[in-house]
Amino acid sequence: MDVDVTVSIPFALVDEIAEDSPAAEDGLQLGDQVVKFGNVESGDNLSPKLASEAQTNQGRGIPVVVLRQGALITLTVTPRVWQGRGLLGAVSRRIARLADMT
Repeated sequence: MDVDVTVSIPFALVDEIAEDSPAAEDGLQLGDQVVKFGNVESGDNLSPKLASEAQTNQGRGIPVVVLRQGALITLTVTPRVWQGRGLLGAVSRRIARLADMT
């Protein structure tokens, strides 16, 4: 019996969300661990990749997979101009993995 096992490793932690921002309105929450943001899953130079994904998809929904309280959740976040900074209004920091520290 073949079993499709997907290992979902978060690469970023949402640690700030502006009130009334696109991220807040679309359901992103503090503490969400980002597993996939559109076509971005992990790797080097994450900040530019995430920014590019948001800019490329401005006004269009991006599927975002997050780990929230132990469960994988898929949201659709739409980057858009609003009264605050950025297209989403959320700040995340990279999650360091053991391999990054060796």
